[in-house]
Amino acid sequence: MHLSAKNMLLGFALLLAAFPLCANENSGNPAVASAPHAYIKCPGIANVPMTSDAAQALPLAQVATLACGEAVSVLADNEGYTALVRTEDGKQGYIARMYLATATPPSVPKPKAAAAIPIANAKPQNGVVRWAAGVPGCDAFQSHGRMIESATAGGITVQVSLQDTGWKLLATVAVSNQSGKNVYVMPALMTLDELTPHLRNLPEQNAAKLARYQASHQLFRDQANAQPSHSAVFASNASSVSMFNVDYRPAPQDITPSTSEATSAQAMALKDIHLASGQKTAGVLWFAREAGAHELSMRLSVGDIVFDFPFSFEQKK
Repeated sequence: MHLSAKNMLLGFALLLAAFPLCANENSGNPAVASAPHAYIKCPGIANVPMTSDAAQALPLAQVATLACGEAVSVLADNEGYTALVRTEDGKQGYIARMYLATATPPSVPKPKAAAAIPIANAKPQNGVVRWAAGVPGCDAFQSHGRMIESATAGGITVQVSLQDTGWKLLATVAVSNQSGKNVYVMPALMTLDELTPHLRNLPEQNAAKLARYQASHQLFRDQANAQPSHSAVFASNASSVSMFNVDYRPAPQDITPSTSEATSAQAMALKDIHLASGQKTAGVLWFAREAGAHELSMRLSVGDIVFDFPFSFEQKK
């Protein structure tokens, strides 16, 4: 059977016309897999900070605050400390991998519309702000295995963690000034007191002298991490007062230096500084260690406000 030229041209035309239809059908089923989903888990904390910095270096402003059970898309996970995620409302940033869970939580709350988080300020009593759980202006969160206590008053945010190195007590301090005026940060005015079992001052140690023993005494080791003292946790009704969050929430990086750098301890030490409004500073301080110290109080004078942070080392049984 022979086909005429007219019939052959008509057949080719019908075949070409079918191609766009096939293309449209394929476009509805892309082969590219969507980003895997995960959920936010909050082990013992009120919420989880999302940052713009993968290393979460100190100090660092957060991008958003993620609620427990909130769904996110995992954009990149290099098996490091953080993973790159995107929220359902389009915010993108890094969170610690320890706060990600792939299993669907029992009830996933629908995220509320994004809103600016106001800066909550604690009210000083006779010029002193004492940290306590659930009090406006006070917050606590974990970063790199360390518990951070944070307090804001008069636009000044101070954040502190306390570790026992086995030789000295190590305090990591960050200060953010959003008060609208200049403040003076002076480490010499920062004190650490043992409250129980004995009442005594633990003297600050000279960083330059400690640097000589850095390689042999592991000045940055975390043998034990202090937690908020029980008296400060139970002093307020946490069930009726929610934790407040400030717009400055640095996540301390691992500041453990190479033991071959004899000057690292001195370089890391918190320095005297006139802090202009909008500026931040951070550093470390060492204090004498008492092996039996249980309840401690660290006081930091910034501007005309004294910030009092209660800490506790759990007694070993």
